[in-house]
Amino acid sequence: MKIKFYYNELKRKFFPELEIRKKNNDYYRRFLKYSFLGTKCSDERQYEAVITRWYHTIEKGLAYTNFRSGFGKRNLDFLLTSMENYVSDGYSPKVFFYETALSVLSAYQEKNARYGYIDEKLNARIAKLPGKPNNFGGTIDNACISLSDVQKLNYKDFVCSRHSMRHFSAEPVDKERILKAIQLAQKTPSACNRQGWQARIILDKEIMKKVLQNQNGNEGFGQEFGGLICVTGDLRCFNREREIYQVYMDAGMYAQSILNALHFENIASVPLSGSLTLAQEKNVCNLLGIAECEVIVMFIGIGNYPDEGLTTRSERKKSNPIFY
Repeated sequence: MKIKFYYNELKRKFFPELEIRKKNNDYYRRFLKYSFLGTKCSDERQYEAVITRWYHTIEKGLAYTNFRSGFGKRNLDFLLTSMENYVSDGYSPKVFFYETALSVLSAYQEKNARYGYIDEKLNARIAKLPGKPNNFGGTIDNACISLSDVQKLNYKDFVCSRHSMRHFSAEPVDKERILKAIQLAQKTPSACNRQGWQARIILDKEIMKKVLQNQNGNEGFGQEFGGLICVTGDLRCFNREREIYQVYMDAGMYAQSILNALHFENIASVPLSGSLTLAQEKNVCNLLGIAECEVIVMFIGIGNYPDEGLTTRSERKKSNPIFY
């Protein structure tokens, strides 16, 4: 036992990369085993994620001020296919995410009908789905809030009053308010207070346009941004032995703090995925001078609130914590 103990200690001390490689390989194995691919799902939790993903893309289209009748045919097909497969696999239609998807589909039909667009084939396909809408899907007509009002709120009301915005006024964002928000976000907890993150604030329209060309989720509204924040994590701040993923945890918490701090400063915002292809990541890093030691975690589109604050409802399911 002692020999094995000392052997493991020597291995840990002199060959830490072996342990981290083992951990990474195990994670990659589990990721391939349990992650979904397209509309293919192996259990109810995957279906929940896939159906929620696709109905939210429809919600976003419903929230566009320049509404386009009959939009999203491809994503609607993905959503309906996922819902049809979910039912055919024997899962219950009396669950929150499925009923919310039905609610989004109903909102889609109603809004298109108001614009004089009716798709009989689509309507027939929707009609075949079992279950009833829960009225939790669709849009919120006005998510705007004033600076004085937001700064008076208690924590619960503050959190509930924040919404992701995809429309902004043409008025430039106050740089001082952005800096105040970033400074407030610096209070984010981090591993041993190492603060291994960086925010890059892009106000130059041409640079922002080039960066957004390499991000996969801003089509239809990215052109309205008054600014863009790129949040990165710094690999130099983390321990080679155990902390292979800690950079994403710390920088991800920092990104959430930025979103809340922007809300406190009455700056409208929307989080955007930092999950890029290798080519996209290389392009963004070259554009912004991001070093190899940094990883991109999130983008945040920012601007001033528009006159009409139409946005997605994005209703949350009831939390289900596990107590021990």
